[in-house]
Amino acid sequence: MGQLKINYVVGIMFNMYSGSFSLGTRWSSSSLGRTPRTGYHLVDPSPWPILVSAGVMNEAASFISFVHGGSYTLVNFICATILLVSSFYSWMMDIVSEATYLGCHTSIVARGLKIGFSLFLLSEAFFFVGFFWAWFASGIGNLSSGYMWPPRPIIPVYPWGAPLFNTAVLLASGAAVTWAHRAVAIHDREETMIPLGLCVLAGVVFLRFQVGEYKAASFTIADGVYGSCFYMLTGLHGSHVLGGTVFLAAMWVRNYFYHFMYPNRHMGMLFAVWYWHFVDVIWLIVFVWAYIWPYKNWVGDKLL
Repeated sequence: MGQLKINYVVGIMFNMYSGSFSLGTRWSSSSLGRTPRTGYHLVDPSPWPILVSAGVMNEAASFISFVHGGSYTLVNFICATILLVSSFYSWMMDIVSEATYLGCHTSIVARGLKIGFSLFLLSEAFFFVGFFWAWFASGIGNLSSGYMWPPRPIIPVYPWGAPLFNTAVLLASGAAVTWAHRAVAIHDREETMIPLGLCVLAGVVFLRFQVGEYKAASFTIADGVYGSCFYMLTGLHGSHVLGGTVFLAAMWVRNYFYHFMYPNRHMGMLFAVWYWHFVDVIWLIVFVWAYIWPYKNWVGDKLL
């Protein structure tokens, strides 16, 4: 009986040792001492969140002070930008290392990341809702009072030129990013490179035409509520296109270095695809209501 107990205890100890060894060889990093013993990832203490927050706060303060002629100078803004970019880059590199080389993004962690990113996109959607609310409140208020929208003598942007071209560019890039996502899902590195590159190029082309449209516009952001709302809506979307272009470019580089060859290690690519489709959908709404609607009102057609 005593020998059976000894054999039982030895067997349990061997199973525990072999299990921890397999987890350690598969998931741990001996240099950093990380050995997740569950499906969850315990994040190590990091200085990057507070540094990124400091960079954002100083950028906002510098910009607001500059607009109102305050004491903040361009040097403050540049220093805050350098702090923000360098800290954010270091933070993202830590996440890439945890996902690609340390294997911390298990299926449970991946599920949590998907939920978190979905909530982030939802918050971004409500960010746009606020600006659309101001746009419709001003536009419908003017029309219901018998005034024009846009107010005279503002001439709205012609929607069937650069805006229509940008719409076609974004829709084509949406198809390309879906193609890239399917290629990543089957771990086809070579096939992923082409559509990802096309998406990055589409983002650059979109921004180039957006800047040209701003230069050719007959009004500025200072031309009443119409100019303020128009430039805030289109500029906010343009900033998201810029962020999505950088996001996709980073995924192109990661794919070049074979980062997406294993399951649950291409979450970054998945989130870049979601983000780009979000940008596409928002642009369709902006195109209809910020370009076509004012132009139809201006030429005297019926309200859409």
